[in-house]
Amino acid sequence: MAYWWVIGFIGLFPGFLHAQVQIDTSFTEDILVKEYFLQSELKVNAISYLGTYQALGLFNSKLPGFPILQGIILSTGKATNAIGPNRAQGTSSVFYRGGDEKLSKLSGGHETHDAAVLEFTFFPTYNTIAFDYLFASEEYPEYVNKGFNDVFAFILTDLRTKKSKNLAIVPGTQLPVHIDHINAKTNAEWFIVNDRRQNPYYSSLEYDGLTTMMTAEASVVPGRPYRIKLAIADVYDGKLDSGVILREKSFRSFYTPLEINPVTVYFSLNSSQLSSVAQTNLRQFAQQLLESPRKLGIRVIGHTDALGTDGFNQQLSQRRVQSVVDFLASLGLRSKVKLYRQSQGESQPVASNADKAGRAQNRRVEVMLVQH
Repeated sequence: MAYWWVIGFIGLFPGFLHAQVQIDTSFTEDILVKEYFLQSELKVNAISYLGTYQALGLFNSKLPGFPILQGIILSTGKATNAIGPNRAQGTSSVFYRGGDEKLSKLSGGHETHDAAVLEFTFFPTYNTIAFDYLFASEEYPEYVNKGFNDVFAFILTDLRTKKSKNLAIVPGTQLPVHIDHINAKTNAEWFIVNDRRQNPYYSSLEYDGLTTMMTAEASVVPGRPYRIKLAIADVYDGKLDSGVILREKSFRSFYTPLEINPVTVYFSLNSSQLSSVAQTNLRQFAQQLLESPRKLGIRVIGHTDALGTDGFNQQLSQRRVQSVVDFLASLGLRSKVKLYRQSQGESQPVASNADKAGRAQNRRVEVMLVQH
């Protein structure tokens, strides 16, 4: 009699044997990154993972309307604890493992524990990289604005300049994403409460709250090596799990059209030597050109004031153009751009040569993008 009751129950509820959220922690970090996170054209190496493999897994969702159907999950506890329904307000698992120094710094100096850290080096094809993710936590809503909370970050490091920045920020701000910065009262447009009354995910997802799907994005230099650190950890204690889910095949490199404004640099009387201000302005201009995957053209036009003979001023404007060209070449633009030079001498003033201020504006070199 009991046997037929079970068969009947399953027949009435065909989804009983097939959870709408599934998490598999058997994958290695290499497979997760190469097969489930990257788009195919990106070159990567030096993939590494620090933490227990119980905190790293492949996430699959069949929830109607859920923003991420498949991807990688990193958790402060067991990744499988993300599977609902959301019956517990304080799901926790503790591994008694170490934290992460950079995450501790981001958390305001609090000690971190049970860090899950996935890293790899990549070489972008174009001038922008991006990927999609969402953050979820059992710390919602009880521990919002309580002084500390679980921390995660996507730390991008330019391996040539050694500069780093966190890409996991609230859109339009520089605030790191965590429960204090996205919740029911603060930046609420990015927040989803996961309770029975308000959310259809309740029956299949354990976390008490989560963000909408967000995008991490950064400008990069094509072909240059970068390392990205995708990391999450408990703060202060091991209570209350949090997780971050990275959308499948969303790590991508693409071209963002550049708006490169012309730059004008100025010179002292009878001089072709670049000032420190001029060098700074030219470096900024060159950086934009280096970030473009396309071969571009630039026009470098030299000018002088009206003091001196026409012949002298023509030669002086040529020397000024050469100074700018040499400096741009030293920044790596020699093979990157097609160069057009012009030396106008004193023939194209932008201000009156009758006074000192006007003559200072005329002693200049203009550098601008040429559209092909």
